[in-house]
Amino acid sequence: MKKLRESGKHILRDIKEYGWAAVIFAVYYVLVHLFRTAFCPLIHVTGLPCAGCGLTRAFLFMLRGEFARAFYIQPMAYVILIFLLYCGWFRYIKGTKIKGFKPLFAILIIAMLAFYAVRMFLYFPDRVPYVYTQDNIFASRYPMYGEFVEAFVSWLKSVRS
Repeated sequence: MKKLRESGKHILRDIKEYGWAAVIFAVYYVLVHLFRTAFCPLIHVTGLPCAGCGLTRAFLFMLRGEFARAFYIQPMAYVILIFLLYCGWFRYIKGTKIKGFKPLFAILIIAMLAFYAVRMFLYFPDRVPYVYTQDNIFASRYPMYGEFVEAFVSWLKSVRS
């Protein structure tokens, strides 16, 4: 019981310290959904998906028990979930520093970027979430940008053939 109270205090301390981030996230979420369709800032600016594209949907699918669908959208969501559970175990259950946090986090980022590169090569722009969104800031401000993306897509498809 004492350990449970200590964990609760630690969680509350983190909420007090980092709660501002949750507020900013919530405001961003509401504003984006009022004016745009996608959540990702990279999509709004470039029209291109990011390495984390599909994570929100994948986590929502997991919460609904649609595990295969979550894996299809973003398999790295499972790796991230395991990493978060690992960190939570040390921080909140054991109440200690997270063992190997920096190297594990670096490996996670490298794996996400490598996985992103492979999936972009294999699926861009024909498979969700690896699609190009034409309604983006760069395309609206720089007409040559849209032409560049079209040329890149043509080149990519020719390489894959």
